Amino acid sequence: MKKTLLLNLLLLCVLTNCTTTNSEWKALLVDDSMEGWHIFQDDGAKKGWIVEDQTLIFNGVSDMESGEGDASLLSDKVYGNFEIKFDWKIIPGGNSGFMWGVQEDEKYNYPYQTGPEIQILDPAIYDDPNIALGGEIEVNNAREDLDARKHFVGALYDLSAPAKTNVARPSEQWNSYHILIDYKANRGEVILNDVLINSFPLQGPEWDAMLDKSKFSKPEEAEYLGDARWYDFGKFPEGHICFQDHPGKVSFRNIMIRELD
Repeated sequence: MKKTLLLNLLLLCVLTNCTTTNSEWKALLVDDSMEGWHIFQDDGAKKGWIVEDQTLIFNGVSDMESGEGDASLLSDKVYGNFEIKFDWKIIPGGNSGFMWGVQEDEKYNYPYQTGPEIQILDPAIYDDPNIALGGEIEVNNAREDLDARKHFVGALYDLSAPAKTNVARPSEQWNSYHILIDYKANRGEVILNDVLINSFPLQGPEWDAMLDKSKFSKPEEAEYLGDARWYDFGKFPEGHICFQDHPGKVSFRNIMIRELD
């Protein structure tokens, strides 16, 4: 009986692409400090991030507003396959994101030139795009996406829309993400408030098909990114994880990560 049960469990694991771990869950905020984190390509002048009461907060002026360079926050450590959990809260009209696979080479002006993004957003923007912070660019981003929802909460930005769009809580309330990034199984997942809302491939023909339908397939239209454009987007199975510099105060807490084999 025990042998049959074990064989059944092993078979289930194979059929569902079970992933083993080589570590326990690890907290990424330590002693109300920024230890383990740094700002993207920091020249010593970038700012906007603090840790207060075990909560990571961006309350600065974003590059979109200041033009003084991207101040997204990167992990010092590079990660490959992992799952991460965190709570997030954003102000009305705000916008942010979580990225992985980010490279910090000087040829890249922004983390999102290399790192795919899971969208963090005030969901009310899709009821009234005019409330979006960040000016005309962000207002138009929402207006143009009202049907496709590839920029909505839980989207793999411009690539994969969430299957459910009624799960996010309003601005100023805490939401919870559990994100899986597993190149070995070729699977990414987004669980929002305990509901699986998005799953997607990370490479291969299906990834290429998503890419072909996105803005990332048109590097000639992205002169503001510099010579690197979108050419290396999503190509790195290892890189820094990142919380985005974007308009509006955003808070993160209970940030826990577990590396996978």
